[in-house]
Amino acid sequence: MKERKSFWPLALAIALNSAILAALFWSFHMEVPSAGDTPMQAQLSSGMPPVAAPAPQPKPAPKPAPVPPPAPKPVPVPKPKPSTPPPPSAAQKAAEKAAQEKAAEQKTAQITAEKQAAEKRAEELAARAAHEKAAQRAAAKATAQKAAAEKAAAEKQAAQKAAAAQRAAALKQQLAKQQAKAAEAARAKALQQRMEARAKLQAEANMAAALAKQAAENQRLSAIFGSEIAERVKRHWQPVFAPNLHCQVRIKLSPQGQLEGDPAITQSSGNAQFDSAVIAAIEAAAPFPPPIGLSYSEFKVVNIVFSAKELSNG
Repeated sequence: MKERKSFWPLALAIALNSAILAALFWSFHMEVPSAGDTPMQAQLSSGMPPVAAPAPQPKPAPKPAPVPPPAPKPVPVPKPKPSTPPPPSAAQKAAEKAAQEKAAEQKTAQITAEKQAAEKRAEELAARAAHEKAAQRAAAKATAQKAAAEKAAAEKQAAQKAAAAQRAAALKQQLAKQQAKAAEAARAKALQQRMEARAKLQAEANMAAALAKQAAENQRLSAIFGSEIAERVKRHWQPVFAPNLHCQVRIKLSPQGQLEGDPAITQSSGNAQFDSAVIAAIEAAAPFPPPIGLSYSEFKVVNIVFSAKELSNG
């Protein structure tokens, strides 16, 4: 927006020029009094109204004084008649004219000097006004730049603060997601661990049950296998001993049921002949058919108790 131009310097210059022209006009039309003219007399009177005197206070009546004798009358002095000045000479008129011309020249020079001074003063005022105006424009521009810089700084700070708040919110949201994900993973892991533990316990229980069942089955099959061995041994037994004799024998077998080594007496009957007869009957009854459904580890070593009574009843 354009700044409004000031009209004061122009008005001041016009006023000064008008004053100078009026002074020149007045100086050229003014009547200069001659040396022989009667000087002008002026009587000054105060415009102020007379101040009223204070009212006189009543005084006591004076005592009558004696009447003085009458004074003699003064004799009037005749007034001198005014003398008429002689008319000015040509030299006086020339001198007066020269003095008037010189005064007019001095007046003209003074008016010219005053005009030049006024013009210079007007130029200085205009220059000062222009300088002040430029200074004002510069100050206004500096103020606007400062305000713009402050506004830009405030907007930048606000933008940075908003960006920081947005980053903090995003980080908080991401952290919340990570925490939720970690919690879900922890719950899933705990559930998996519980399921695995439950499955492990179930498997162990199943295994224990299977092992118990297998052990029971192995025990049953082992008992059947022992009974079959005892029945085979009975076939080769000679009943010549007292029925109260009994001994325990450990028999080692191959996978095909053949004897591996000699049968060993682990608990003797106290009668060596009975023990030897039992060993002989076992060796005569071998080999023994492997039991069906029983692993080799279960019948590899068989411990059987033989009594004379059971062997004789066969």
